[in-house]
Amino acid sequence: MIELKQIAKQFNQRQVINNLNLTIKEGEIVGLLGPNGAGKTTTVRMIAGVLPPSKGQVSINGIDLFDEEKKSKTRIGYLPENNPVYDDMTVEELLIFWANIKAMDKSSQSQRIKEVIKKTGLADVYYRPISELSKGYRQRVGLAQAILDKPDILLLDEPTEGLDPNQRREIHDLITSLGKKRTVIICSHVLSEITRMCNRIIIINHGIIVTDSPVADLGSLSSGNCYEAMLKGKGIEKALTSLKEVNKVETIENKPASIYRVFTNSANDLRLPIFNLAKEKDWELYELTRKQQDLEELFTQVTK
Repeated sequence: MIELKQIAKQFNQRQVINNLNLTIKEGEIVGLLGPNGAGKTTTVRMIAGVLPPSKGQVSINGIDLFDEEKKSKTRIGYLPENNPVYDDMTVEELLIFWANIKAMDKSSQSQRIKEVIKKTGLADVYYRPISELSKGYRQRVGLAQAILDKPDILLLDEPTEGLDPNQRREIHDLITSLGKKRTVIICSHVLSEITRMCNRIIIINHGIIVTDSPVADLGSLSSGNCYEAMLKGKGIEKALTSLKEVNKVETIENKPASIYRVFTNSANDLRLPIFNLAKEKDWELYELTRKQQDLEELFTQVTK
């Protein structure tokens, strides 16, 4: 379990993290989001043990990370955003070097490297210098390095940066499978990926947590609901506006039927009242849907 207690981080006179409290349980895949400069990368670096907090405590299973750094850090795999790897090494040389840095048992190094190469799809470039690799392959090398010694905690900052859609899907599947046995924290600006990979979303803004929710509950955080109805008939906008609990109606002209967006702050489902009204008024109803708030809308709502 990862626990941050009253964490603060200040650079010169600038307060980046402000008394942040956070608990992440074993086995969770957490998406850590925020605008540029919000403090998410700083938070990840403190969890990784590469950046000490100005005050507060970072602990893993009750042990202060910065009191027993060496012991705790062996349990953490970290892929930084800029993925610093040694360009003059081959992929093989880098992974052997990293296995030695992590003091992995010599008898199991070779087998573990083979497993990681297969999982990250690096077999075709295993003997090539890293300087010759594309950005996508360099990301794979960084991920292979991060998971090499089977860490209990995996911290990934923009893990799919530079990957094509097929590669992204492969990495999604890998991260999801890794999350079954360990804690994973992912920073990403690709919000659709976060909802696909993670089971919990944390949004940071100005150094504080503004949203912390299971992915399944994101819709309940909406400040309102929206319904879209494709209708053809007379007096539609006025009649929809008169419905109980409707705040406003927007019309998008279209042929043969227009689209009407019906907004409400009510938690009650308005699809049946809209359907009954269409039946009463003899409108032609082509489509009626309830739009759930997506992560992008929530992100904008809590960070603007």
